[in-house]
Amino acid sequence: MGTSTSSAGAGSGASFDPPWLDDAETGIDSSHADKPISPNPAPEDGSDGENDSDSENDNTTPQHVESPAVAPAGRYQEARRALTGFVQSGSGSDLRRGISSFIKKGMGGSVKATSRMRTSAIASASLGGFLATARDGTDPDIDAWVASVKQRNLSAHDTALEVVQKLLPTGGSIDEESAKHAMNQAISHLYEVDPTADIFNLADDQIANVMAFTVAYDVYNRVQLELGRVFEKLKYVPSVIQQRLAQVLDYIMVVVNKSMGKVRSGSTSYSMREIATSALQDALTVFSES
Repeated sequence: MGTSTSSAGAGSGASFDPPWLDDAETGIDSSHADKPISPNPAPEDGSDGENDSDSENDNTTPQHVESPAVAPAGRYQEARRALTGFVQSGSGSDLRRGISSFIKKGMGGSVKATSRMRTSAIASASLGGFLATARDGTDPDIDAWVASVKQRNLSAHDTALEVVQKLLPTGGSIDEESAKHAMNQAISHLYEVDPTADIFNLADDQIANVMAFTVAYDVYNRVQLELGRVFEKLKYVPSVIQQRLAQVLDYIMVVVNKSMGKVRSGSTSYSMREIATSALQDALTVFSES
C-alpha cells in the first residue's frame, strides 16, 4: 500500500509543512499545469450517500497557511484508535472517524492539510496538463518524446513509468516519491477501468479521472505513511488486512472522484492547477467532516 514503508508517524512539535516541501514542488515539471480543462456540467455522482459535504467550492485555489503551527501532542492517537477498530470490525464508521481525525488533528484541518499535500495537487495538475498537451500536439518537444515512446511498443505499465519519469525525473523527498507512486498508480488504474484507453489521446473527462486518481492515491499513500503500522502490528491474516486496505482505498477514491466532479460542474473552464487544488481541498474537507 502506498509508499515503500510506513513509519510511526510524524511526531508532535513539528511543523505541519516540512522544510523540504517547497523543493518537492519544484521537482515536478508543472509547465503545462495551467492548461485549461473543460467543465463537466452534469458529473456522475460517485457518492455512497455518506460522504456529502455542505461546504461551497468556488473553484479557486485556497490560500496557503501563512505560518504553519506545530503539530499537537498525540496528533494521531484518535486516528490510530479508530482505524484499529476498523481493522478488527470492518466498520465503515470507524474508518470514516479515523480518516476524519487524521485530517482534523493529525494534519491540522482541511486547509492546513491542503497546504501540506499541495505536491499532490501539483502532481495531479502536471500529469493532466502533460496528457492534454500530448493529445493536442501543441508542444514539439513532447510530440517528439511521445513518438519515441510509441516506437518502442512499450507495455501500458512501462509507458506509465516513462510518463512519470518525464514529469518527475529526480525525486528523493517523501512527497516527491509519493507523488511519483500516485501518478503511476493513477495511470495503471485508468487502464484497469478502461482497458482500451490511449494514454496519449485521452478526452478531458478521462484526464480528469486520472487527475482524481492521482489525488486519491496520494491521500491513500499519506495515510499509509503516517498510520500504516496500525495495519502492520495487528495479528490478522494477510487476506483480512488486504481487504481492509481495499476498503480504505475505495472510500478515498469515492470521495475524491465526487469532489473532482463537483469542482468541474458548471459552465466555466478552469486550469488543471485550479481544478486539482480545489478537488483536493474539497475532498479533505469531506474527510474531516465525516
